[in-house]
Amino acid sequence: MTDINTILYATDLGKHTRPAFRMAVSLAKQNNAKIHFLYVIEPMNPNTASIVNAYMPEGTIEDLYQRSVDELHKKVNDRIEKFCLEELDGQAFPGGKPVADIIEGSPAATIIGIAEERNVDLIVMGSHAHSALDNLFIGSVADKVVNRTTKPVLLVPLKND
Repeated sequence: MTDINTILYATDLGKHTRPAFRMAVSLAKQNNAKIHFLYVIEPMNPNTASIVNAYMPEGTIEDLYQRSVDELHKKVNDRIEKFCLEELDGQAFPGGKPVADIIEGSPAATIIGIAEERNVDLIVMGSHAHSALDNLFIGSVADKVVNRTTKPVLLVPLKND
């Protein structure tokens, strides 16, 4: 059986994602593993960026983007702290506090790339229920990750937002 020393928890920060994080923490406790917390921001379409830049002063987009990333980091860290207080009774996380990353890119490709880069032993992520028709035409991030990675993936069913 493979040891689990490092877990990548990938999230979309939806309001019903706690069960997936709970599962990642539970597995980390059982294995004394480190958790990497990942949120991926999809890049702005270049055409949209051109239009927005035409109507805003130079540097505005970059400033807004940086403020948004800073706010997301705060939100992620607040969620981790809240989880620790509510579900771990204030105890420390197994393997230390999760490393929180917010990275711009295609969600599935970024999750797979970070999993490889960090040499994680397991990817944990939530999976929202979609109809077969939705998956046929657009697919889900979870489906893409499962079908394209060489790492084990644990999908936790989530309620839809």
